[in-house]
Amino acid sequence: MNYKNYFKSAMIGCVLSAGLLTSTAATADKYEIDLSHSFIEFGTMHLGFSILKGRFNKFSGEVNFNEPSSSDADSTTIEIDMTSVDSNWAARDKHLRSADFFDVDKYPTAKFVSKEVKVDSDKITIIGDFTLHGTTKSITIDASKIADGKDPWGGFRVGFKGDFSFNRSDFGVSKNLGPKSEKVDISLYIEAVKK
Repeated sequence: MNYKNYFKSAMIGCVLSAGLLTSTAATADKYEIDLSHSFIEFGTMHLGFSILKGRFNKFSGEVNFNEPSSSDADSTTIEIDMTSVDSNWAARDKHLRSADFFDVDKYPTAKFVSKEVKVDSDKITIIGDFTLHGTTKSITIDASKIADGKDPWGGFRVGFKGDFSFNRSDFGVSKNLGPKSEKVDISLYIEAVKK
């Protein structure tokens, strides 16, 4: 056996295999979030008596998604303008922007950057880092794809829904509203257009 040629062939095979793996991982489609058809909403108990709902009117981001199954290239990035908080009451929104809560003068944005995306049939699990109020914690978003397809303008769109929850005090938002107001629920309704 010509070992020199054998090892040469083996090395070529390894290089080609690595190239194929890299190519596969890089094939995720890139989608830009369509702000006009997307929503980020929040809900929390108000003193234990009722549920306060609101939303953030300004945000941006990108979704990289590989069909039909997940790959290393799948990722999600979302940046939220915290000054755009809207609870349908101007005085309350001003208070939410203050140092008692979001302290937007110091922390004007919140951000989520995914680290891992798992797709199991219709269920999508997105694990990543969520930065709010200057603190970064790992969170898990339970998501699902609503639909995808061509739009009337010749583009291609995809829609997702996702939910996650966190405790305010874990991110340094410690204004005391009672233990029943500690948990915050976030719902994301994302429509994105393929680049």
